[in-house]
Amino acid sequence: MLENKPISHDGTLKDEKPVSTDTLSMVEVAPRKARTLWHTFDASKEFTRPWWKASSDEPGTCHWLSFQLDGIEVARCKFNLIEKPHPTPQLGDMPEGQLDILAFEVAASTRRRGIGRKALELIRRRYPMPRLTALNDDAESRKFWDGVGWIRQEPNEVFMRSDRVTYSER
Repeated sequence: MLENKPISHDGTLKDEKPVSTDTLSMVEVAPRKARTLWHTFDASKEFTRPWWKASSDEPGTCHWLSFQLDGIEVARCKFNLIEKPHPTPQLGDMPEGQLDILAFEVAASTRRRGIGRKALELIRRRYPMPRLTALNDDAESRKFWDGVGWIRQEPNEVFMRSDRVTYSER
């Protein structure tokens, strides 16, 4: 299980040095089954989105990543990887495939410190060829994707009464 150490409001680990993205590492996480539910991440107050809860759905083609500073989890990502040419009506031709980020969150106490950007750089280094895309659900998420300079793709029609939009890297 991953250890979540307390982080103060100024972004420093209690009794440790300030948060620096220079030592950010990426760890692939495999879901584990406990009775009838699949668990990927430990429960944490640092990650507020419902995406990380245990699920009855089998893992399928999803991949999960944990981003850590000195062994402390500071970001999470869930994605699908399509490694063959993959054209879509909304995003156009993707001759090198697609890495579609389904869920991405930085720990609440370490947000706005460059960890999200650095995590995307690490994903890009590990998967250099496919086009990176991201699905997001709310205005707070859109601030992040707009801030990293990704292109917003508005849906042609409303998707199940939500304001989901897709982003793709430039």
